[in-house]
Amino acid sequence: MLWKKFVKLVQSRFFIFSVMITVLFGILGFRLAYLTVDMGEYYYHMAQERKKIEVTLKGARGNILDRNGIPLAVNRQIHTAQVDRQWLPANSEEINAILMKTIEIIEQNGDTVIDNIPIKNGVKVYEGIIPHTVDGFYYDFATENTDTRIKRYNTWRQDTNIKADLPADQMLAALRERYQIPPDLPDETARKIISIRLDLYLNRYRQDEPIKIAEDLSERTVSHLETYSDELPGIQTVIELGRYYPYGTSAQHIVGYVGRITDNNMDAYERETGRSMEEDGYNIFSDKYGQDGIEAYAEQWLTGSTTDKQGYLQAEVDASRRVIQVLKEELPQDGNDVVLTIDSRLQRMAETVLGEELQKMREGIEPYEEDNQAPLAHTGAAIILEVDTGEILAMASYANSEYEYNLNDFARGITAAEYSNLESDPTNPMFSIAFQGGQLPGSVIKMLVGMAALEEGKVRVGETILDRHRLRPSAPSCWSARGHGRVNIMDALKVSCNYYFTAIGDRMDIWDFHRWAEAYGMHGPTGLELLTINGKTDMNVVANPDVVEEIRRNKAFITTKSIMRNKYEVELTDEQTWALVDIDRQYSQLVQYLRDQGIYGEEDQTAHAAANDILSRFYDGRWSDWEYLRVFIGQSATSVSPLGVTKYIAALVNGNRVMDTHVLKQVRSQDGRVIHETRPQYRQLDVDEEHVAAIKEGMRRVVYENGGTARRAFEGLDPSITLGGKTGTAQAKPGIVERNTGWFTAFTPYDDPEIAVVVVVPNGKTAGNAAPIGRRIIEEYYKLMKSEQQNPLPDFNQMIP
Repeated sequence: MLWKKFVKLVQSRFFIFSVMITVLFGILGFRLAYLTVDMGEYYYHMAQERKKIEVTLKGARGNILDRNGIPLAVNRQIHTAQVDRQWLPANSEEINAILMKTIEIIEQNGDTVIDNIPIKNGVKVYEGIIPHTVDGFYYDFATENTDTRIKRYNTWRQDTNIKADLPADQMLAALRERYQIPPDLPDETARKIISIRLDLYLNRYRQDEPIKIAEDLSERTVSHLETYSDELPGIQTVIELGRYYPYGTSAQHIVGYVGRITDNNMDAYERETGRSMEEDGYNIFSDKYGQDGIEAYAEQWLTGSTTDKQGYLQAEVDASRRVIQVLKEELPQDGNDVVLTIDSRLQRMAETVLGEELQKMREGIEPYEEDNQAPLAHTGAAIILEVDTGEILAMASYANSEYEYNLNDFARGITAAEYSNLESDPTNPMFSIAFQGGQLPGSVIKMLVGMAALEEGKVRVGETILDRHRLRPSAPSCWSARGHGRVNIMDALKVSCNYYFTAIGDRMDIWDFHRWAEAYGMHGPTGLELLTINGKTDMNVVANPDVVEEIRRNKAFITTKSIMRNKYEVELTDEQTWALVDIDRQYSQLVQYLRDQGIYGEEDQTAHAAANDILSRFYDGRWSDWEYLRVFIGQSATSVSPLGVTKYIAALVNGNRVMDTHVLKQVRSQDGRVIHETRPQYRQLDVDEEHVAAIKEGMRRVVYENGGTARRAFEGLDPSITLGGKTGTAQAKPGIVERNTGWFTAFTPYDDPEIAVVVVVPNGKTAGNAAPIGRRIIEEYYKLMKSEQQNPLPDFNQMIP
């Protein structure tokens, strides 16, 4: 009920307008308690005894809501500190003293100053042609691309009127001199003062616009700044809207976060639109912009900063800056609300279950005791997908990180140390295993192999094959040393017989199988919107000769460069390295190329040694009968995300429709109109229903019949819950069982499937460890559905007007 009232208040036009008015009056020297204004562009038009001001007003950012209207990203009032140059003294030393005192107050109270200067202090590792580490001051232009870094460096020098081309430490010394920073002031404090001075310089043509120097300040910081206001002319505290994530540690990879506009944002925006952000109304110094997740993907709908949404206010003030008369006004338009397919209750449930079960798994607590204990199981993912629409109800990525990944840390401005902790944590909490994590699928690929062989006429539903443990010497063996006897496709799925699936796979041409992998979405994109932003890739790969060859060539490139650099102290260019890879296993041509390039002379025998070392690595990783047969048990070079597997499971049971998956459901204007809606997109497969029924029956036996690989995990299940399932164990590091990836896939209810569920646990040791997690998620899903039937949620439009 409190959330409803809060959201209702935040979305009301009176609230937004009142928010904007206070900041305006704050600028003019008034103090109002509960009103605020967006700090947009404004300027003064001089009159004889009066000043006319015109303020650009910007709308509030839209909310992000789950499918039931529960807020996942909203706006809240925050305190910010800013510098108004009109009230600063003219003397540079006095300005520095004011800024130093302000920074000291802000940091002593646990808050941080906005850091815009591209000169940073710390340890920086460069991965270029000659890798090296810098410990001290370095340039950071938010890119690893050398050409882009140089371009941004030169642009920064031009914009700030810095003519010298200097290393970072010398540049800082030059800037200290430029701004007359006392020599006894520590470099880090000087760097922060210079950052503010440069911001003032970059905004020199906006004389009447204050510069924000800190945001989301505590009441204590605000109180201290106001206490010392007489000693800090030009420093103001105002109230504005900031982003807030009510469930900041849930669905982080889906919701994403906003941040200050970066060079990367500006470059990408101009590439995509052909216009600069400033042309479209963004203030690149103060506006917030979506940096990841839905905040980034739906920026065009969420933002209230663009010209088409802006309003304005004209007023007259006297010489004392008191408002005499409001002349004209036009209210801005707020950003639109974005509604997700996610059910936040299911999302948090899946995250909780993953966290609890993986902790038990690491500690060897039932049902993960003895041989099932998996001490390395620090990450995992779980997905719940609506099979008929492709709507993602939950998509949880878990990391047992030492550091909490909280979206509110990013909203307030995460510190370099905090970001470094998250980025360097071995569990990689900012990476979404659920939709980005390429994994070997193991035996969960076997339904696809079965469907392909049935449709290609390579096996019949009732046909049995005798498990002889290993098809031939180059084939992988069956996991059961005793074999499974004669099995048909349903029983082969039940017991996950490797022999059966390598046998029927061997009857198919690899490219015939590849067509079915593409048809069911296991090879190709998932359609997820979030994978179209920030350079992410949406590609699942099922191994074939081309895939294996591409991987081999990339490895050969890396190995060749490494051999020549580390053993022969020769730094090859990329062009030279690829030329050697293209020559491949032609020894004499490798020798001649090294000489033709002037790397070695005609008489230098080192060319032979180098060519021999390179050649010895060119035999590794080639397509072979061994690779071919391993494809049919989910090994080889196959790499699929849990979301890709979920998409394929849904297609098996939803009437043969391969659905694009998505998390964006609707975009709604502030008056409730639907201005964008994601319609289900799918590809219809023409397959024999007898074959589909056989695959489903096999998955039923996995869960319910003796010998089924998930039978033990589902003993005692509520009989009203029906499902089909499949386990999978993938050997990520052959011979090291602790590194095996455990999978469990399912659909439920059995007769009329509503959802597909997928669980994956890297380093989970065995599929038997993923199945209990799948069971808990399915049981909790039905509990929630039953509770919802008894206590239905209010209609969306009643809940969020």
